[in-house]
Amino acid sequence: MTLAASPSPRVAVVDALRAIALMPVVVVNWVGYAALPDGGPLSAPAPADSLLAQSLSWLLYALVAGKGISLLAFLFGYSQALSQRSQSDGALTHRRQRLQRMALLGLLHGCLLYMGDILTTYAACGWLMLGWMARSMRDLRVRLRVVVALNVLILLLAVMLSQLPLGGPSSPSLSLPAPWGHWVLRNAGHYLLTLLMVLILGLPLPLLLMTLGLMAGRLRLFSHPRWRPMLANWARRWWLPALLLNVVGVTLLWPGLLVGDVRDTSRFAIAYLYPTLLLLSAVVPALVLTLHRRPDWLRLLAPMGRHTLTLYIGSSVLSLLLFSGAGLAWQPGTAVSLLLALLYWGAGLMLAHKLGSRRLPLEAWMSR
Repeated sequence: MTLAASPSPRVAVVDALRAIALMPVVVVNWVGYAALPDGGPLSAPAPADSLLAQSLSWLLYALVAGKGISLLAFLFGYSQALSQRSQSDGALTHRRQRLQRMALLGLLHGCLLYMGDILTTYAACGWLMLGWMARSMRDLRVRLRVVVALNVLILLLAVMLSQLPLGGPSSPSLSLPAPWGHWVLRNAGHYLLTLLMVLILGLPLPLLLMTLGLMAGRLRLFSHPRWRPMLANWARRWWLPALLLNVVGVTLLWPGLLVGDVRDTSRFAIAYLYPTLLLLSAVVPALVLTLHRRPDWLRLLAPMGRHTLTLYIGSSVLSLLLFSGAGLAWQPGTAVSLLLALLYWGAGLMLAHKLGSRRLPLEAWMSR
């Protein structure tokens, strides 16, 4: 899930990070499937009385939820910077075509497969950023401040709205058995409503991450050796406070999250991405430094990062077949769902190595 001009210079560590980011995306999508359409990003532990399910769910809430989509948004912007060398009319036309294809694919994905699609959001932010490619770092810093201010305002608005009384019955889970046509209409309706809300209020946060990624890519933050001491110092300074912030936040809400309380899950959904950003700001530099020190890990992970779009859509196809009411309507427990997601990610890792230089279908289509 990257956006780059053709041909785009590839940085192995960025591809490796993209592969790592795909894992929490698949895990959260599968473990949280039963909570759709109204809940999420995760479901309450299942079975409810299982200590293993409760422990795994707590770990997923504290350390996994939001990490993948946030890192992918950052890498989206980073990849924009890597393709910045080409500013010709042909290159800009190619970028627009890729955004159009991403938006189309996202609409089909969201309507027919999985209402939690992220591609349409990325495409919308990509359109907003098309004019930012040639801007100076000074201009980008000004835009960054504006986007931060928008995020603060939207967060305050969301907190105020969350204090209003909850009304109306919740929608039936998308994992309940239903005829295929009826299920598609329900899924598509919830997806389009969610997309509308994202376009109105939800773009500043991914736009913030993409802007940070664009600026980091301009500096070659993950590839130039001069930044490594700074990355190491930042990771050492912030990993513990960031970890504690994520852990404390989930622990305070855990009594409600444990039973799927609507108000507590809503509070988590409003704010969880912000402590996520702080944790990623410490963990990602540590990962980058580790990958540079361990070229065997880099060689293992980087090939998968070139195929994340097809693997992302493929995970939604499988979740539709296994977990949706239009498929088998299987509702496995938290541990089983987590294991299946990890097995899928591992299979994608092996597939990427077998492919070599060949591309999977969606990557080939996007690069034309």
